[in-house]
This record gives sequence, structure tokens and C-alpha cells, in this order.
Amino acid sequence: MNPLPQLESYTIRTFEIDCHKQLTIPALVRLMQETAMQQVLDLKISVWDLEEYKLAWVLIRKRIEVQRLPLLGEKISIHSYPTGADRVFTYRDFRVYDETGQQIASACTTWLLMNTETRQMSRIPAELLARFSGYFPPKENCLPHALDQLPVMDRPLQDHAYRVGWYDLDFINHLNNVNFVKWMLEALPDETLGLQKVYRMDLLFLAEGNLHDEIETEIQQLDEFTYLHRLVRYGDKKVLATGRTIWG
Repeated sequence: MNPLPQLESYTIRTFEIDCHKQLTIPALVRLMQETAMQQVLDLKISVWDLEEYKLAWVLIRKRIEVQRLPLLGEKISIHSYPTGADRVFTYRDFRVYDETGQQIASACTTWLLMNTETRQMSRIPAELLARFSGYFPPKENCLPHALDQLPVMDRPLQDHAYRVGWYDLDFINHLNNVNFVKWMLEALPDETLGLQKVYRMDLLFLAEGNLHDEIETEIQQLDEFTYLHRLVRYGDKKVLATGRTIWG
């Protein structure tokens, strides 16, 4: 089977930029999600196609690497494609290009299927796997898988606290992963966000965030350029996600 092309084009808009007029990381994550959604619709494995199975795709790991962030008005293209699967996990890569065809960012992701009634992990039904497994590219064309563990945070500093609202939820009724990313980054010092550039972000999504949950952000600086991040539910101290960012 021939590789499945999926190249979506976007123009960077004013509500997607920061004070430097460049695309924010949360906005980049949202554009990647939109690109993947268009492809799963074509493959008939989208949230609507999975309703009859009482299943939904859930992101559990992600690594973002950035060479540069595009500016307001700049046109970019995002190429997304499934890269592999096993009994439980599926893998998807993203590559972001500028108008000259130069790659400016990439991401590798790991997903699983969740039963929407029990909220438990589920194996991939054979008939669903057959809809996309023939499109996997050669391994040498795939990005390395996202990390499955990160350094342990042993000296956390509490920063912001958030309460999950209605508009923070996604279509499977849990906290949208874009908010995980945004809330982690908001805990960083202003000097880091304003004066430095992020080169890499590793993310592990460990548990769902639900409506009205109170979530605390925790942060620990490892060195001049590296931070650990953690989102913790206030009530039961459950760690919902961990992350690491590298700046320069």
C-alpha cells in the first residue's frame, strides 16, 4: 500500500502568537492535533467512527523538537502519519515545514485506545488496525519513539493552581492535552518564556483531568536550560502528567 499523504497548510494567526509575534507551543500542538484529526477522518478511525466500539484515542506520550517557531502571517505545512502499532500502542509522527520546504519542528507521539465507559485501556480491534496499518512508512523514515520515563522531580516548587472548566474539556470529556502543555509552560519564569527559546519538550500523560478538578503545577530547575514539570490533582495528589523542557 502506498504511504498515506497528509499535508495540511496553515497561516499563523494573531490569536496563536506571543508578544514576539511567533507561534506559541500550545498553538503548535493544537495545529498538530487538527492535522491528525483530518487524517483519522479519512481513515475512518476518528472519534465518530469509534463510537460504535465505545473507544477513543488517548495521547500518552509526546516529544516536540523545535528548530524555530513561525511568525505571524507565515504559512506552514504539517505532515502527519501513523508510524506503527502493537497490541496496545500506536505511534504517530508530525513534521512541520515552512514555505521553503525547510523542516522547522517535529513531534513523535504514542497513543492508546480507552474504553469510554470503563475509562480503561483497550487493545486495538483487528478491523480498526487493518484500516491504517498498511500505511506505515519504513522504520528509517520514522522519528524515534517518545520517552516512556523522565527524571524524577525530587525538589518540586508549587506555582500556579488551575480549576478545570467546561471549555478546558475535549470531545471525550477530559482535560484537553493542549491545556496540559500550556499550564506546564506557564509555571516557568518570565525570563525563560520571554528571552529564551524552547528546543525540546517531553511529555508523559498519566491520568485524566476532569471537570472541576483543581490542578497544581509543580516545577524544578535542573540546570540553566532544563526544567522538570508536573501537574498534580489537589484532592488526591494524583500526578496527571510530567514533562521536561530544554531551552537555550
